[in-house]
Amino acid sequence: MKIHIIGAGSLGLLYGGRLAASGADISFWCRSKEQANLLQERGISIEEPEGSLYIPPDAFRAECVRDYHQAGGPHGGDYTFLMVKQSAVASIATELLSPYADDSHKLLCFQNGTGHMELLRQHLPGWALYAAVTTEGAKRSGAAGVVHAGRGTTWIGQAADVTKDGTGAEGQGSENALIEQLNRAGFDSFLSKELDVMIFRKLLMNAVINPLTALWRIPNGELLAAENRVALMRELYEEGAAVYDACGIKREDDLWEQIVRVCQATSANTSSMLKDVLEGRPTEAASINGSIVRMGENAGIDAPLHRLVWKLIEGIRS
Repeated sequence: MKIHIIGAGSLGLLYGGRLAASGADISFWCRSKEQANLLQERGISIEEPEGSLYIPPDAFRAECVRDYHQAGGPHGGDYTFLMVKQSAVASIATELLSPYADDSHKLLCFQNGTGHMELLRQHLPGWALYAAVTTEGAKRSGAAGVVHAGRGTTWIGQAADVTKDGTGAEGQGSENALIEQLNRAGFDSFLSKELDVMIFRKLLMNAVINPLTALWRIPNGELLAAENRVALMRELYEEGAAVYDACGIKREDDLWEQIVRVCQATSANTSSMLKDVLEGRPTEAASINGSIVRMGENAGIDAPLHRLVWKLIEGIRS
């Protein structure tokens, strides 16, 4: 299977590296020429709980996104994995992908939050759009290295009203092949016909975990180390659950327990929001907690705690 990966951050390197090691034909599209050159010189190092995995440079391609059009864009790939933060989706869609808008390609999106699928649908009417929801934990150890900080599950499917095709036999066969490839690479992966439910599940998980780790500068597992931390997590959860109920969004009865289990399974992981804060980059707070605030406003219900943590995170960079 030939896969283009746009974005060589922690998840991009983790998925791309393990997929390349499993025999997939992987092309990384990096933000900088420097990272692309480094990957082609050094290969990829993945630190796993049971040991290190090294993927040599001849097992994949790595190029700068500036050369994307010259190299043929998405042509020749079975899938393109979009593994950039939600804040970069608009520029990727307009500058990188829109010249191929009417072509038939498959795009798999790993973004947190909501709204990006609708934006991509507007820019890529000819593409089959898929969403991925994952609880894998990863953190960069360098431009060519990543630590697999917590094993999770990956669900893939077509979000409602954002797909071109893929529901027929050909689309189903392609999806099954992708799941088989991911499982060969060591990712516990499944197709889902309820991706919207899982997207909103992941949204609330991120809205509870990520901002608190960023504000307190702690790894995920440390959220459970003190009663006052757990109490604030629970308040964020209850407020978000109330918004979901007001919006008619389905959620599992044990979603709070799932959030606790994710913290335990990724106890050593540094959340992406904390990493952004530590490195002085814009965070996804507006796409995560801000999404819940906006959903509440549309349903006539306030979410003051989610608004507070959203503004506190954004205030760190002011």
